[in-house]
Amino acid sequence: MKSYRLLLASLCVLLFVGCDREDDIEGIFTGKVWHMAGFYSTTDWDNPNMGTPISKYNSHSDLEGYNVEFFVDGMVVVTFPQGCKMQGRWEADGRERTFSISEWKVVTGDPAVLVGYAKQMYDELRKVTYYQGNSNYIRLFDQSRKYFMQFGDLSKFVK
Repeated sequence: MKSYRLLLASLCVLLFVGCDREDDIEGIFTGKVWHMAGFYSTTDWDNPNMGTPISKYNSHSDLEGYNVEFFVDGMVVVTFPQGCKMQGRWEADGRERTFSISEWKVVTGDPAVLVGYAKQMYDELRKVTYYQGNSNYIRLFDQSRKYFMQFGDLSKFVK
């Protein structure tokens, strides 16, 4: 009977631990360089296989140099192939999946030279409100959750 109670108590603990629906923010965002994979529209925020590409590019090499790196201290660094580098402060809520970047400043280069994908990426990063992701990809959504940018772990991109 004692072992039955112990087993029951263990199962209850596992049940409550398993109910934590909060994302591991540091595990998702930090410790890697994220590479731009594209811009997408969607009609279903909850479907993990959603997304219709809305910006056409010939290959992922067209997006080479469009990178984001998130740091544990809340700093984010964004690099563009035009030689411009920006930084800001990021924060995310793992339960609500809200996300924002604020306090933008120029590290190198001139944001006025950003055109095409670089300008689109910079403009959209300033409007991001929600995220989805794991250790392999991050999707950053606008307020409507109908538009997102997708980033992949740069170390996993084939050159």
